[in-house]
Amino acid sequence: MVLGVLAWVKRDWLVARAYILVLEWDWRVKKLQVDRVTGVLGILPGQKIADLGAGSGVFTRSLAREVGPDGVVYAVDVSRELLDYVEESSSEQGLSNIRTIMATSDDPCLPEPVDLIFICDTLHHIAERAEYLKTMRSYLRPSGRVAIIDFIKSPHLCSSSKYPLTELERWLQEAGYQPAGRYTFLQDNFFVIYVCPTCPASVP
Repeated sequence: MVLGVLAWVKRDWLVARAYILVLEWDWRVKKLQVDRVTGVLGILPGQKIADLGAGSGVFTRSLAREVGPDGVVYAVDVSRELLDYVEESSSEQGLSNIRTIMATSDDPCLPEPVDLIFICDTLHHIAERAEYLKTMRSYLRPSGRVAIIDFIKSPHLCSSSKYPLTELERWLQEAGYQPAGRYTFLQDNFFVIYVCPTCPASVP
């Protein structure tokens, strides 16, 4: 029994490490234009940000540099192995303002409201997207923002994971968000920012 458990743990670790190589692939990072995206967000020192679906931390680390030592970035994911890597790589780069959060499939489980929720290539993994966007409201400060990047097209997505930008915009507006920016410089991804002027700044 113990050997069986260890085999599963090792398998999960190896799968996660292989996935990290894909996420950290120079070609992918360059294509996502991390620095340009971060610059567009207009982040201020001292702000609190949640990177939902942080993966290996490609954007987490960039966001952490922008908020500075007085700010905090919550790296949120459902994979402990990926979060371990975020902690490892952040420590190597001298970033002490990153906190990792184990989320559930329907709740980011943030410990406090934040100024910005950033979601890159992740929302398509969530089954109940409209409800998830509503849940996020309770984790935003008043006039907090949501920035979403996701695939316009991808041969790797199954039909149930695909959704058009028009549908995302409808979900966001029905949840009480208002458009604050749309950017087209990412080749295969849409990139939108919405603001939530009525978010309650309280965590259930």
